[in-house]
Amino acid sequence: MAQRGVGDEADGTGSGITRRGFLIGAGAGTLALALSCLREAEGPGKAVRADSGASRLPAPPDYGSFEDVWRSRWTWDRVAKGTHTRANCISACSWDVYVKDGVVWREEQAAIYEPPRPDVPDLNPRGCQKGACYSDLQASASRVLHPLKRVGARGEGRWKRISWDEALAEIADGLIDAALAQGTEAIVYDHGTTNAGYGPETSGEVRFAEAMNATILDSWSGVGDMPMGAVQTWGMYNCEGTADDWFRSDYIVVWIGNPTYTRIPEVHFMHEARYRGAKLVVIAPDLSATAIHADLWIPLRPETDAAFGLAVARILVEEGRYDAAYVREQTDLPLLVRDDTKRFLRESDVEPDGREDCFYFFDETTAKIAPAAGSEGDRGRSLALGEAKPALEGRFAVVLRDGTKTFVRPVFERLRERLAEYDESRASAITGVSGSVIRRFALELAAAGTAMINACWGACKHHHSDLFQRAMILLMALTGNQGKPGGGLRVAAWWGLDGLDAMTTAGPGLLEILRILPKAVRGLTARDYEEIFTRYGEAQPNAPLMPFLYVHGGYREAWSDPEQIDPALPRGIDDYVRLAIERGWTKVHPAPDRTPKAYVFTGSNPLRRWPAPRIAREKLWPKLDLVVAVNFRMSTSAWHADYVLPAAGYYEKHGIKYAQSYLPYIVLSDRAVLPLGESKSEWEIFGRLTERVAERARERGIGPVRGFRDRPLDLGTVYDRFTSGGRFDPHDPNDPVELIDDIMRASPSVGRISGKEALRLGAVRIVGPARPTPIYATYSDYDPNDTHWPHRWFVEGKQPWPTLTGRQQFYIDHDWYLEAGEELPLHKEHPQSDPRFPLRINGGHTRWSIHAIWRDHDLLLRLQRGEPVCFLSPVDCAPREISDGDRVRVYNDAGAFVAMAKPSARVRPGQVIIYHAWEPYQFRGWKGQQEPVVAPWKPIHLAGGYGQLHYRMFYGSPGHAPRGAPVEVERTS
Repeated sequence: MAQRGVGDEADGTGSGITRRGFLIGAGAGTLALALSCLREAEGPGKAVRADSGASRLPAPPDYGSFEDVWRSRWTWDRVAKGTHTRANCISACSWDVYVKDGVVWREEQAAIYEPPRPDVPDLNPRGCQKGACYSDLQASASRVLHPLKRVGARGEGRWKRISWDEALAEIADGLIDAALAQGTEAIVYDHGTTNAGYGPETSGEVRFAEAMNATILDSWSGVGDMPMGAVQTWGMYNCEGTADDWFRSDYIVVWIGNPTYTRIPEVHFMHEARYRGAKLVVIAPDLSATAIHADLWIPLRPETDAAFGLAVARILVEEGRYDAAYVREQTDLPLLVRDDTKRFLRESDVEPDGREDCFYFFDETTAKIAPAAGSEGDRGRSLALGEAKPALEGRFAVVLRDGTKTFVRPVFERLRERLAEYDESRASAITGVSGSVIRRFALELAAAGTAMINACWGACKHHHSDLFQRAMILLMALTGNQGKPGGGLRVAAWWGLDGLDAMTTAGPGLLEILRILPKAVRGLTARDYEEIFTRYGEAQPNAPLMPFLYVHGGYREAWSDPEQIDPALPRGIDDYVRLAIERGWTKVHPAPDRTPKAYVFTGSNPLRRWPAPRIAREKLWPKLDLVVAVNFRMSTSAWHADYVLPAAGYYEKHGIKYAQSYLPYIVLSDRAVLPLGESKSEWEIFGRLTERVAERARERGIGPVRGFRDRPLDLGTVYDRFTSGGRFDPHDPNDPVELIDDIMRASPSVGRISGKEALRLGAVRIVGPARPTPIYATYSDYDPNDTHWPHRWFVEGKQPWPTLTGRQQFYIDHDWYLEAGEELPLHKEHPQSDPRFPLRINGGHTRWSIHAIWRDHDLLLRLQRGEPVCFLSPVDCAPREISDGDRVRVYNDAGAFVAMAKPSARVRPGQVIIYHAWEPYQFRGWKGQQEPVVAPWKPIHLAGGYGQLHYRMFYGSPGHAPRGAPVEVERTS
């Protein structure tokens, strides 16, 4: 790892600068520059320039006055455009990176963004304190500079520095051994979410995994970022536009979020909207940094969000303050449900040879039931009702195909019955919010011209988050806000780049292309795209993380405990998992009767992030013969690896920041400086590793091994697949630029700009739409002269939603949902409840780091308490005799950790707030904040075979729910 310090003059590598000369010539501000431009040489105590092993530091100039010292500080050799390509901050901020003497001296926000229209604020400035100090982090003590091999026990911290040739050869042999023992699916690749981009880095990893037929862990749900309520209701979840569209909202509701911490580059639009008369409402248990700026703060009891939302919906419905025309056209609330079976009235119920996926409403114009256009089985491509007027109320008799009669009612009728359970009195008792506040919020929401709910990834991390989100979407649908500028539920979305096809070695075959060609000719709908994504995903060895950990990670015992399961469910999690696997509703790779043997992770930090990491250390790690970490810094998980390979820092390689829609630009990073030490880009690392696997397979005479689904795979050819038959050469330092050029030139959404020009500019304006991808699916046409908002295809274009019914679907008549009582949204308490542990762990994303990347960085630790800290209410501290600065033990039966206590009046009684991503090595005994968090997940999220309820990569699987674990807190020494 990097060492801070200058070489001694006595060893022959010093600069010749005397102590007095250094202090005079450098000044206090250049100390960091002098240190960071040194790197380790081959021997201990050696220090050389990062850009040239033979050159010496420049001699100090002659200064005539102290002003000359300051003038010399404000000089540089060049300015490169940079960004933090693989930090999962979901913002993309371009920086001017100042390079002097071969090192990054400082970075500065690049003010290059233009507003799309004159009546909205511009996007400048963009950046945060993490980006402003990355140049220091890049040269910090946590940096890994050389390939390392474990020589002690895992986690002991005893390492041997080895060469790249040794590392790649030994890792290649380990991968081959794993493939021989269990097939290539026993090789597990995990990029997590901390290490993904649109450029060569992620491309190198994906190409390696695909060429090897390795299992690719789907960690989207695994980090708790899957908005299952949106999946269930819309058949998609990417619902966001540009951040400047927030400015157009009249009523902004931040619900389970804290954008002042987490959306630093964008949150100003919320505050600027208030200048034009918008109201800001924050719904959160604690008085957060965002809540202090709100016009209304609603401090509801944690995890009672669904009850609050349904109480608001009851007022809207009972007082007629809903948009009936929108509800009739855009939602399933007019669709008919049978009284006897509680299932939708289907064409198969009333017609011989009728379809299971065609539905009906009662048309008030004709006084007859009528087919609902746009359903999955309907061939129509429009939701437009024409002269029809679907009934929202009433009870109607229907003759079934066997001649018997049954009664049906619209979903809206059933919804009213459900909402009746949440009158203001009962909702107040559940949420702790007074009925008058519930009513005030409902009336203000109804009166707003345009209302928006901002509920990002934090709203996905609770056990019943899907019920929260279904209630939120219901409010937006009742008020007609979903699909309006400045309106609707907002989570997040991505820009697409058609050229990203170059990142993968796989693609649809000829038969698949021919199959979709007729649909492509007529114009693909959202449902068509989702079908393509799903079919393509079935041909890949992707594995959702939670089922993987259940089957292979040793978590089955913890998660199958009846105390961890919703008591309303009729069966245990074991039965749900078994049925889902048998029916093909979920994927587990390697197969349950096999064992993972090799684990390669890049930037991800599973032993910090996964539930109760002790379980993984004790149950999964012993199964693994090979654990490889690729990172630019030493993390807790890397500490438990067998090999650590040093990746180049963000300013040391070419890249494209993954592009969320907040910013209508694609942001790129040029290589400002050469990589420190022996670090390399991921493109080169994984290209060379794939090459070494092929070489070693041939040298060892290895024949075909079992690949994906046991199809034979010749490991001797994997490098040809990685390079696309020699098209790419990871040894060539210009290869990443050429790949970026391929990506950008093949992307009409950025004007097919060249890669070199894009790297020079640092940010390229989105000028048009890209085709939808598995993560880019806003389903709105793009106008570069306007703000951007989601779902216009459905609301303005009347295109069916990609759900079973073709509408925003609030009624789910899947058997598992009916059994659980969740056919409509409702409030449920967290299943974990124990009077011995009366407090609940909550928290959010930290202000001071992007996940763990900056968590141990000294510059940012100085702005905090410098160590893990949990915030508690004084009401809870007093009886436990806890004072500010005390160390407290936070524990339950699953595990414990020790942290500093901070009593705070802003914390609701019953909460223990600890912000995320502290490294376990920052805690006593290396026991991090996840140790008591078992995080049981909802097994009904394995349901499939039902329209929008299905699994594919980055869609629809059980999620990590780290919020709400019951604990007790006690003072400790």
